[in-house]
Order: sequence, then structure tokens, then C-alpha cells
Amino acid sequence: MNIAYIINAIGRISIVIALFMSTCVLWAIYYSETHVYFPLGISIFISLVLGIIMVFGTHYSSKNINLKDKYIIVVVSWLFIGVLGALPYYISGNIPSFIDAMFESLSGFSTTGSTILTDIEALPRSILYWRSLTHWIGGMGIIVLVIAVFPMFKTIGYQMFSLEASGLLNQKLKPRTSDIAKRLWSIYIGLTVILVGLLMWGGMDFYESLCHSFGTIATGGFSTKNSSVGFYSPYIQYVITIFMLLSGMNFTLHYFLIKGNFKRLYVNSELRLYLSIIAVVTLIISAVLIVEQNYDTELAFRESFFQVVSMLTTTGYATTDYLLWPTQAWILIFGLMFIGGCVGSTAGGVKVIRHVVAFKYLKKQLSLLVHPNAIKVIKINQRSVQDNQAITIIVFIMFYIIIFAIGVFIMSIMGLDLQTAMGSVISTMGSFGPGIGTVGPAANFAHIPDVGKIVLTLLMVIGRLEIFTFMIILTPDFWKKQISN
Repeated sequence: MNIAYIINAIGRISIVIALFMSTCVLWAIYYSETHVYFPLGISIFISLVLGIIMVFGTHYSSKNINLKDKYIIVVVSWLFIGVLGALPYYISGNIPSFIDAMFESLSGFSTTGSTILTDIEALPRSILYWRSLTHWIGGMGIIVLVIAVFPMFKTIGYQMFSLEASGLLNQKLKPRTSDIAKRLWSIYIGLTVILVGLLMWGGMDFYESLCHSFGTIATGGFSTKNSSVGFYSPYIQYVITIFMLLSGMNFTLHYFLIKGNFKRLYVNSELRLYLSIIAVVTLIISAVLIVEQNYDTELAFRESFFQVVSMLTTTGYATTDYLLWPTQAWILIFGLMFIGGCVGSTAGGVKVIRHVVAFKYLKKQLSLLVHPNAIKVIKINQRSVQDNQAITIIVFIMFYIIIFAIGVFIMSIMGLDLQTAMGSVISTMGSFGPGIGTVGPAANFAHIPDVGKIVLTLLMVIGRLEIFTFMIILTPDFWKKQISN
């Protein structure tokens, strides 16, 4: 294991975080929040100096770097940025418990959106800006941060990008990972800029537009208002809904859309199922609200459309408390938490493509029981999927369910009721934000015991790193054997 390389790489991450954090000072100055100058300054100083020491105090040989080192960097760096991100909350005193600050920090970076804050609007605006910015850093990071910021990683960038599909062949935009990064950066920033403009056109000021754009494009869900997006007009709600939907799509499809290659969108089976789920569930919940709770047609459609897209894309914004809906409606919302968005997006969860592959593989196996000599080929987006790839997908889903069950058990023995235990685990593990029970959209995670918060924080990292990336470093073989690049 190349310790110097690992320390050097994490040091670079620390410097990047410090640079992002420094932008909070501008908002502190603009809003005359003099009481946060020192906490922000200390947080930036610690992150920057620590990063400089780690980078310039280490020397390594690129010949001794292997894939094991890179896996360790990816996992450790996520925990590390969680600590750095917690500093502004903790040092400023806005979140006096470091466990709570760490929870809020990693909830932001992992784009989970779960919060321990009981009065969001009481925080200084510069701190709320940092809270939203962690979403944007984290959402971007899952796709291209390793690729774009650290050319020293070489092939690990595309390996991490491919990992989200668990072995399925992704559509590469360009043969070089640096070119992929540039294009995805452009799309990510472009969507953010467009959304900021549309929100400002709808009456939001620049600060509010920027914070909500960060949370939307990153599918994070942190709002600057206690009532989340429900505070704003129907126009704002529709705009955010559309951009949540776009952010839950595979970002390579945005590239093909910009290039005018509409065929890639039409033949993409994951996208078709993704849009179909949104349409069907929205119509069902709208009908339930109209019939059982006498909702106005437009209001029923808007609230169901918003909540369905928000939960499927794992954004977690809310315009209403869906737990007050008829049982069949909120159960559908809860069911979406076991699906998630599309591969290659900023969304979390199991991902739609995995469900597609698992279903087709199981269908193939049932068919072979009847026709054992038949040749059955699974195809996704006109590409063949090998059996070992499909099995990897099914293993991932099994791991997901097992970790979910273990998490629910742990939270239950801490005294949480079953609904809250299930809601807290699936919401943090799948990056959904709100759940069910006492951690629903009208509540928060402040009442969870500290040990429970630590467990849920770890689940955020495990879920956002697609389970395998985290779990592999826990296996004995990982530490005993040399892993080739």
C-alpha cells in the first residue's frame, strides 16, 4: 500500500474543499454576518493548511501505485470530506454536537438531504449556502470529481464511473477519461446555470435560486426554507420538478441530446422505464387524491408529480407531507425508495437499470427451465449483457436488501418504531432525505440517538459509493493480495 500516494491524494481533496468553502465568505460579507467570519476563516484555514502539508510533505513513485490504493483513497476521502464539511457547522456553534455536524455534512456531500436541523431558517445564510454547496460538490463528485480533479488517478476515474452500472457497458463520450470529465462538467454546470435563471425569472432572488439549483441538479434536497419547496409558487415547483427529472437521467444522454442524437434516447430502455414509472405513479396518486381527499385536479397532479419525481430521483424536496395522504398513496412513495434514478446520474438508490437487468435475467432463467436448449440473450440498449454481469447486478440488489435489513434491526433495538427504523435506513442508504415514520418530510433526524446517527451516516457513504466500492475494502483478500490495475 502506497501511504504517501494516499495522503497526497487526500491532501488535494482537502485543498479543493477549502477553495469551495472560501466562497461562503462572500455571502457572509454580503449579508453582514460578521459573527461567522471567524468560524468560516478557521474552517478554511484548517482545510487549506492540512491539504498543503499533506500534498507537499509527501513524495511517491507512480510505479508503486495499484488499484488497492485508489479504492482506499475513494472511501477514505468521503469520510475525510465529511469531517472538513462539518467544521463550519461545529465551529460556528450552529450545530454544537460534532456527531450532528458530521451527519449534516455527509448528508450534504452524499446528496442525501436528511437533516438534524429543527429550524433551518435560523442559520446564517452563509452557513446555509455551504450546506447547499456540499450537495453540488457531492453530486458532481460521484460522476466526475475523481476524473477531473485528479489526473494522477489515471484509469480509476472511468472505473468509478463504470462501477455505477456494476459491469454493464456504459456509453463513453470520448475514449479519454479527461474528455468525459470536461463534457460532464459542462453539462452539470450548464443545467445549474439554466435553472438559476429560470428560478430567478419566477421571483426567487439570486441566493435562493443558487442554493435550490445546487440541491436540484445534485438531487440533494437541502432547502433554505423550513417548508422546503412548498414555500414557493407553483411555477417554481414545476420548474424544479422538471430539473429533478433531468438530473435523475443518465448524464451521457444529455450529451447525446445536445448533439442531436435523439435515437440514443429512444432506444434507452432505462430511460423509458424511468419515465414510465414517473407517469404511472403520478397518475395513480393524483387519482387517489382527487377521489379520496377531494383535491383540485391541478393541485393533485402538481403535488403528486413533484413528490414522485423528488423521491424517484432521491432528491428529497417536498411540497407537502405525503404521510398525510391516503395509505395507498404514501406506500407508493415508499416503494419508489427501492428503485432510485438512472445510472450515470446524480441520483442514488438501486437504480432503474439494475431492476431491468434483474427482471430480464430472472425471466431468462424461467424460460430456460421450460426450454433448456434454447439460446437466450439479454439485451440492454441494443447491447448484450453477459450472465456474469447480470449475476453481479442481482448480488448487488441482494447486498442492498441485506444491508437495509441489518440497518433496520440496529435502529429498532435503539427504540425506534418499525416505520421510523425502515424510513431512516432506506432514506439515508438510498440518498432520499425524508423517509416515513418520525423522519418523514415534515420531521427531521434530530431525535435519533447519537449511535443511530453514526450508523445512518455510515449508510450514507455506503449507499453513495454503490456498496461494492465500500464493501471491498472490508474483505480479507483486499488486504492480503495485490490488486492489479
